[in-house]
Amino acid sequence: MKRRRTQEVPLGSLTVGGSSPVWVEAMGRKHPGEWVSCLQEIEEAFSQGCEIFRVAVFDERGVFGLREIKKRSRDLPLVADIHFTLQFAFQAIEAGVDAVRINPGTVHDAGLLESLIDFARDRGVTLRIGANTGSLPPSLRGKKRNEALVESVGLCVELAEKKNMRRLILSAKSPDIEETVEVYRRLSRVFPYPLHIGLTEAGGGLEGIVKSSVALGVLLAEGIGDTLRVSLTSQSPVLEVKVGWEILEALNIRSRGVTVISCPTCARVRGNVVSCVQRFRRAIAPLEKVAGKTLLKVAIMGCEVNGPGEAREADFGLALSSGGKAVLFVRGTVTAVAPQEEALEKLIDLVREAIQKGEERSR
Repeated sequence: MKRRRTQEVPLGSLTVGGSSPVWVEAMGRKHPGEWVSCLQEIEEAFSQGCEIFRVAVFDERGVFGLREIKKRSRDLPLVADIHFTLQFAFQAIEAGVDAVRINPGTVHDAGLLESLIDFARDRGVTLRIGANTGSLPPSLRGKKRNEALVESVGLCVELAEKKNMRRLILSAKSPDIEETVEVYRRLSRVFPYPLHIGLTEAGGGLEGIVKSSVALGVLLAEGIGDTLRVSLTSQSPVLEVKVGWEILEALNIRSRGVTVISCPTCARVRGNVVSCVQRFRRAIAPLEKVAGKTLLKVAIMGCEVNGPGEAREADFGLALSSGGKAVLFVRGTVTAVAPQEEALEKLIDLVREAIQKGEERSR
């Protein structure tokens, strides 16, 4: 899958754009003033693969919390999300954040924005220009929303470029899938800067996951996107990190940990393949942090139709067969034919051992 080549932009310890990976971003739910809770949230997100963390900063308490967070947090790029009161952006930069995100629709002082651009440029801080359909500038609200989104971003980019500010990352989000895709296509044609992609206000649970997966999947398949966030209505950022990684892995853009291939089940299954997959997932869950450094493909199949083939092509595979038996494969070779319960335990042991040794995918 060919990625659109964008300009490289530093973001803390990372480089966004160019030949860099598509990074997974999450946004905190905790007030940064509650910095102990916020740090815990960051650690939980990091443990699941978060690579950029964004926090909403809208008062002095939040700015104080940022300072404490930057003193104690791991080397994870921190983005301050600023609306309405740009003074907090200056303070967030002084607190040590790696980027500030501003929304063209909530910036009401052009002179202060120019000063912020100078301030960020001189201190080597990246500027995220992020427009949303729900907060378009008043002067653009009579236009079609997709046109207004692109124009609102463009006006800020033009101002930044006049002031020789090139450390820019752009985004323009909508809750509508078709509109989001069209806007990002336009941004990718017009601007050379990295794009942060996402579907805003996607909702929660299955609805939000499906809508975000469709929108981001289309864009990523077209090579558009340098960072992503799956915006879900949830108590924690952990789920959006997990879904973001699943999207990247499904498109073969990035891989990590253990990828499980399993059949959808039908009347031909030779045993309880659903239970086998669930038990396997539970067994390796405690190893998720370690598994992030190990790339393995595991197949758990329910019958002889696709089972042997998929299981043979994986690093480790299990194919249920008749008579309560299962065939165990290791990198294409049959290593055991055993009762299904015993074969599943053998599979778990093999994968656990591979994770602990840090083995990687063979194909």
